[in-house]
Amino acid sequence: MSTKTAYLLTLPVLALLLSATGGCSCGFDCNNDRDNNPATLTLGFSDQDLEELKQVVIEVDRITLQRSGVEDVVIDRFTIDDLGLVDADSFQVDLLDYQGLNQLPVFEGLELATGSYSRLLISILEGDINLSYVQESDDSLTPIVVAGGQLSLPGPSLSSGEQIFTVEFGLAQALQYQPGPDNYLLTTNGVRLMNDATAASLSGRVNSDLFDSVAPCDAKTDPETGNRIYLYSSGPAPVVDLADVFTSSSSTTVPAGKRAPYAVASMAQDVLTGGWQYSLGYIAPGDYTLAFSCNAADDNPVNYDGISIPLPEDQVYDITLDEGERAVCDLAPDATCS
Repeated sequence: MSTKTAYLLTLPVLALLLSATGGCSCGFDCNNDRDNNPATLTLGFSDQDLEELKQVVIEVDRITLQRSGVEDVVIDRFTIDDLGLVDADSFQVDLLDYQGLNQLPVFEGLELATGSYSRLLISILEGDINLSYVQESDDSLTPIVVAGGQLSLPGPSLSSGEQIFTVEFGLAQALQYQPGPDNYLLTTNGVRLMNDATAASLSGRVNSDLFDSVAPCDAKTDPETGNRIYLYSSGPAPVVDLADVFTSSSSTTVPAGKRAPYAVASMAQDVLTGGWQYSLGYIAPGDYTLAFSCNAADDNPVNYDGISIPLPEDQVYDITLDEGERAVCDLAPDATCS
């Protein structure tokens, strides 16, 4: 039976520019000036580099904001200059074209009431390689499917003034290869909606000695494959509790106390310097544990795999991220990061 590994990406930025109208509705306090002034919401999708796949293409048909007691706000026509689209009823985008902080503007000027929205729905045309698909390393195409045809996320809370939100996808958790039907299932596991004003980021260089000179990583056949950076939330984590990616649907037993990662990054090579680097964007502020593993090639997005993290054993760091911080942590033998 053939197997495929769904590698991490936190999907690229499709900036959705919205403005919210003032006024009181759905139980929000009309005496609060915040709810009586317009707001501008910018919503984006964010992506990170991944290891093997050449393209991850989705065709977005509709974007919906839901709020209790009022009609859904539905965006189903798109004028996108960068894609050469005018009043199109859907748009197709290779998510890997918009990595990191790069953005593809999707729409702007939509008027909304301020307040809390219960759901953000992203409707995706799927199940056909002409619509949404993955291009494998051998150039073959495999369709993407989405349960119910849409991704459902908790909605934003809008106050007056300009706000920017980003939908961050961690495809190490969200993209699952299904060998039976031979497709990729895109889920909301590891997907989060972040307010850019408070979200932090974490990036750094990775010294190649970690995967080609230091034991046991120096014994790998291909030193440049299977290297990942894992980030764990909820404060410093004991090394014994650091686990690879898994969900509650794991078909393998998850040992007691094991902590699944909050986010995962693959390494990318700088085309100018040849050095290796990683980047994790749109992270909630707080205390984290960062760990590197050179042996993560077989990390299944559903099952607990018992991968050694950290590897080398000293590659674990306790990190605190403040609101809006752009933190840097370089990974190297005997390095420290505070």
